[in-house]
This record gives sequence, C-alpha cells and structure tokens, in this order.
Amino acid sequence: MNKKFLIAVLPLLLLTSCGGGSTSLSTGENTTPAATTPEATTPEATTPEATTPDATTPEEYVPQITEATEITLWSITGQNNQAQLQSYVDAFMRLEPKVKVNNIIQTGMGYNELKDAVVKGFPTNNYPDIVQCYPDHVAEYINYNKAVDLDPYINNETYGWSDFDKEDIIETFLDEGMEYTVEGTYSVPYCKSTEAMFYNADVLVGLNLSDTKAGKDINGTGRLTKNYLDNLTWEDLFDKLCPALIEYNDSLPEGKKILLNDQDYHAVFAYDSDDNLFITLCEQYGLGYTSVDTATGKGDFNFYSDEESRNKIADLLVKWNEYARKGYIISKGSAGNNYTNEYFTKNNTLFSVGSTGGVKYQVSEKFNVNEAKIPHAAGKDFKVINQGPSLTVLDHDDENRRLASWLLYKTITNEDNALDWALNSGYMGIRKSSVNSEVYQEAMDTDEQEEKTLDMLLAKNKQYTAQEDVLAGLYTSPAFVGSSTARTQVSGVMTKALTTTTVATKEMVLGWLESAYNQCLLAQKA
Repeated sequence: MNKKFLIAVLPLLLLTSCGGGSTSLSTGENTTPAATTPEATTPEATTPEATTPDATTPEEYVPQITEATEITLWSITGQNNQAQLQSYVDAFMRLEPKVKVNNIIQTGMGYNELKDAVVKGFPTNNYPDIVQCYPDHVAEYINYNKAVDLDPYINNETYGWSDFDKEDIIETFLDEGMEYTVEGTYSVPYCKSTEAMFYNADVLVGLNLSDTKAGKDINGTGRLTKNYLDNLTWEDLFDKLCPALIEYNDSLPEGKKILLNDQDYHAVFAYDSDDNLFITLCEQYGLGYTSVDTATGKGDFNFYSDEESRNKIADLLVKWNEYARKGYIISKGSAGNNYTNEYFTKNNTLFSVGSTGGVKYQVSEKFNVNEAKIPHAAGKDFKVINQGPSLTVLDHDDENRRLASWLLYKTITNEDNALDWALNSGYMGIRKSSVNSEVYQEAMDTDEQEEKTLDMLLAKNKQYTAQEDVLAGLYTSPAFVGSSTARTQVSGVMTKALTTTTVATKEMVLGWLESAYNQCLLAQKA
C-alpha cells in the first residue's frame, strides 16, 4: 500500500484554502437517474452493502422532536447511491420516531432543474425542507428569504455539533457554506468532489509516438508515461499529443485502431461539463469570469464586462473551435448532450474529464482506466474546480421542521455514515476521521484490486483526491444572484465553440459572450 497519501492527508486538508466565494455548480456530475419519468419517486429502503454501519439507536440518544413532524428531502442522488442515502434516513427516523422523512429522488433532473423546481414551489409552499444544492442556488434561496442560517443549530449545546465534529469536518468544505453575501452558514457539506482526467491506460501508458510528425519530441522521447499524462498542459495536448495520436491511429489497420469512430461522436479528448470547462479555462489562464462586491453583494460578469478578458477568451475559444473541428475534443454539450463517459468507455475517446463523484461511470470492461490531473495552462499553476452538492435547509416557518432537518443532516454525516459514504459513493470524504481511518486507507490500496474493476478505479480515485497538488489547486467562484445564470450562459458559449459544424471567428465569439452577458444582467434585475 502507498502510505505517502495517508501521511499527507490530514495536514493538507487543514491547510488547503479555496479562496473567496462559494463552490461553483458542476453540471458534469453523472447522476444517471434511476428512471426517466420527471415525477418524484421515493426509493425503497433497500439494504445497502455490508459496509453500511449498524444503524441501531444508541441508548444515550435523547430524541429532540417530541411532536409529530414531517419533513421532505429532495435530491437527485444517482441510482448507485440511493440505498446508502435511504439507510441513513431510516437510521434517523429510528433516532427521532416522531419524525417522518419523505426522501424524494427527483428523477430526470439535473442540479439546475432541481433549483428551478424549488424556486417555482416557493409561492405555493411546494418545496422541500432540505435539498441538495450548489452555492449559486443558495444565493437565490437567500434572496427569497427561504434559506435557514444554520449557525444556531450548529452551535447549540444540546443538539449542535460537538467540538470534535467542528474540528473533524474539513475546513475548506465547511467554509464554503459561509461564503455568501450575508453572515451565517447557509449550506453544509455533503457530496464533495472535483474533476479528474480519466484515460485509457492500456493504450496510452508506454505508447511510442516518436515516428509521428507531431509526437517525435513528446516527453523528450516520444514515449508516453504516467507522469507525463499526469502533468499535461492544454498546449501539449492539442499541439502535440492529439495530432500525434490521430496520425498514429490512422496508420493502424482496421481491427487494430486505438480510437474507434463507430459512435455518432468521437474525439481524442472529452470534457463532460461545458460550464466547468469555460470557468476552469478562465481560472487557469487568469481571465475574468465573475466577481462580487462583498460590501453590496452585487456580482459582476467579468467574462464580458472586462474588455481584456473578453478579448482573450474570444481568442482562446476560436482556437478551441479549430481543435474540435480537427477531432481533438468533444464535450457533453457538443456531443448530443450525452455524458461523454458513454463514448470513453466504448473507446470512442481516449481521455474523459469528469467528476470524481461520478467515477463509477468511467469504468470500462474493455481496458484499464487511470486517473490523473486535468490539463492546465502552460506556465500557470494547476487549477481544478471545487465542486459537488451540499445540503441547505429551507424555511417553512416551523421550528420543528427546521430542527428535524438539521438533525437529519447530522445523522447523514455522522462519523459512521460519513465514512460509509466516502468509501462507497465515489465522493470525497468530508471528515478528516474518514480519510485517515484504517478502512479508508486500505481502500486506497490498488495492489489489492483486480484490473478493469470499479474497486480498482475507486482506489485510484481516493488516491487522486488526497494528492497535495490536487487539494492545493482547488478553486471556487463567487455565488450571488445571477451567478447561476452566468454558469448556464457560459456553458452555452462553450458548446457553440466546440460544435464542429461552426467555423468560429473572434467577432462571432464576442457576439456569443455579449448575448450571454445581457442574459446575466436580466437575471440580476429579475
């Protein structure tokens, strides 16, 4: 077992800071809903795997809710994780027998649609007590005066967090819930993740491209190594590696191709989230995306309002449009709005950037998958998005419902359940005790796993998310009224830039950015 990760985890988690602002929403989390119907369904309380902790009621626990109370949890928890979540809900209802929890899995929705459903329900009181969220969403809930400040519950001597809990929750994730335009804690960590680059290790590691025109000086020898792939720049990827791989693939006879084209969409490289890609490029290249005036709480859309940024962004996207037309890259938006792991696992791409929370969807029976850092801008520091949904409590003007919602969250994220979730969900551990536990350390050991299996990739995923440079590279974007619209709008711009039927010019891209900017201003005024 590789012990260096384990020694480094605790101090790194304590020291890593994501800077001002709240975590940006990722539309790249592949939740793969259990059903296609848009109606809400409550999953059966099926028995989870053996790793789920014993949920018997502790003898010392004193129920806090003494009157019959009913609360509702909304989430878009993926099918693979629904039984785990339901087991925590069941454990809570045993602890608090007066409380009934409606665990509603909103199928057929993404996170933006979930937020829209919540906001739409405010006028008719048809919204949940506790809901999966991103900071962009919470900023809107605060604006509607519906988000609950959880500080009084966190700090309550009877039912709040203990001193151990407050120290055990990873500071970076906890701070995220306080980075709003009003004082207080309005969201709490749950499914934290970042992005990683998954790649076909069987094909790429050790591949010699020295006979290709573009690949002869790759890595100094033309041969690909794990270290080289783990430190890719966008410039190396698109100017050397992609053309070399295509040239090499074209030289191979049918039946021996390393990159297939038997699906509607195919390319060397795939990036699942168009919005994350746009925002990450802005962060990596030092270009403006959004900012917020902390004194007024008003946000600015720097991707267009800042003249230097908008011109550099336009120049960059013109280049990326050319890369897309050459077959170097596809995204979810440019590939029929399908998750790009669908093409990666069928060998129609060699790389797939996606959420570490969706690692289960990157496993392929055809080849071994490695996990590495996403590419970065040449000459710039590595940056990767800090993402993954949190939970927020919404106000129904009923103290029992507010308290029950907080207590449900406490149960979902207690030591045992937080460890179970970190081990089996694919998401990062939100507690230091989880990451440093013996069982978690054993789960990081790739030597004990079989190739081409989910267990192997989950072990690699745990190693990746504990790396010093990954944790140090986490960044956030500010959350304010209109920031959610900004994310949606720049996602559309990125999709247009990567659409192969369009030959983008700078003037065209500037027009897209201006249109996106105007939509953001309208949302801010609404």
